[in-house]
Amino acid sequence: MSRLDGQIAIVTAAGGGIGQATARLFIERGAKVIATDIDEAGLAETVELAGGSADIRALKADATSWDDARRAVATAKEAFGGLTTLINVVGGSKPGQTVVDMSVEDWARWVDFNLTSTFLMCKAAIPAIGEADGGAIINVSSGAALTGMMKNPAYVAAKGGVIALTKSLAIDHADQHIRANCVTPGPILTPLMKRNRRPEEIAYMANMTLAGRIGMPHDIAATIAFLCSADGEFINGEVLNVAGGRKGGV
Repeated sequence: MSRLDGQIAIVTAAGGGIGQATARLFIERGAKVIATDIDEAGLAETVELAGGSADIRALKADATSWDDARRAVATAKEAFGGLTTLINVVGGSKPGQTVVDMSVEDWARWVDFNLTSTFLMCKAAIPAIGEADGGAIINVSSGAALTGMMKNPAYVAAKGGVIALTKSLAIDHADQHIRANCVTPGPILTPLMKRNRRPEEIAYMANMTLAGRIGMPHDIAATIAFLCSADGEFINGEVLNVAGGRKGGV
């Protein structure tokens, strides 16, 4: 088990799904956490599931807001004295349109949500992580960025941008001892998937993995914890696809 003692982390989208699982696991493994989300009820649940630990703070914040991104970093400094780790989980989409169908406004909205949010959080957090003599950034992209996805072009493009941004971060900030890696989840049973997919679609996706099951948020959280730990300190600028394996020929 990879320990995270001494780390001070911001986890975005921590009110549910992968973000919630990550915040909980980081607390369990010895980190201090600023859990951010626009969903106050979800954040309250996260704090409760973390046992009401004094090492977690819930902060209502919008990752697409530059002011809120800076406020999250300021909160980490005020509450725990600094920042060593940033976990960018914010993302989502509503499939169903091609680029021809999609309005210019919807394109901008989904790119802002999935890519610009990561940029803003990194821009706010990197100086603070540098002050702590380095740390780790994990950006959560999507398996769709590697394979494409039907009728979801803004999401696929934005999540592809997250991968490219991560590689740039790793190069630009290595001299500050900041490692940046990207995780591309496969089919993960999050609240978003439950909203967007019918039960038969979820069952099909589970059957297509070599693991023979759908992924769970903890599967991604555990990968993130490893990458942020001393066990992952020689990994930088990489993309790790966590998808349970995919059956050949599919």
